[in-house]
Amino acid sequence: MPPTLILGDIHGSTFWKTAVAENPDCRYIFLGDYLDPYKFIAQDQLLQNLQEIIQFKKDNPDNVILLLGNHDLHYFTTDILPSSRFDFFLAEKAAIAFQDNLHLFQYAFQEDNYIFTHAGIAHKWFTDDFKGDINSNIAEQLNNPKPEQIETLCRCGAARGGQCETIGGIFWADVNELFEPLRGYTQAAGHNRVKDIYEHTNNGGRIIFCDCLWNEHYLKILT
Repeated sequence: MPPTLILGDIHGSTFWKTAVAENPDCRYIFLGDYLDPYKFIAQDQLLQNLQEIIQFKKDNPDNVILLLGNHDLHYFTTDILPSSRFDFFLAEKAAIAFQDNLHLFQYAFQEDNYIFTHAGIAHKWFTDDFKGDINSNIAEQLNNPKPEQIETLCRCGAARGGQCETIGGIFWADVNELFEPLRGYTQAAGHNRVKDIYEHTNNGGRIIFCDCLWNEHYLKILT
């Protein structure tokens, strides 16, 4: 297998192109949140950047993984709460861009004991709330939730303003809700902004926070 490059939240940044150019012949995993920038970026530039990422996937279907984040889902589904910086003027075009290419995106990706999601998986959330099977493929369960699991999957937890004493799902989990990551696995996740790659381990679980593309940092996993 080639090395794997993990690209944190995009939020309109074009730095992903530099990262790809600096690291050719890799597999590339985008952790989601392609729109809703922190600083002003023109709407046509935001859409163009999203379309270029989609085209990058089309041109490299086996080596590009596109995950979805909360800032993506709120444009085309009511299953998730609207996030900050939701762009009402961009919404219709963003919804079309995602819906027309939804087959290119996924919620989670797994290879052996490595799991990639937008925000991360807390052990208690997965076992007690989502009621997942820890002995089966984790990403397959997340990508194909049962109807009764969707609300939990898309939940915003207490740390991000959701219902008290709840833990966020894979699109919303806060760093404070990930004190005990999913046991037995190494995760890479975005969503929680960090200046550089940051790692946390506890009780047999390991999570690497990668939302630092804004600071021109990314994670490279050698195989």
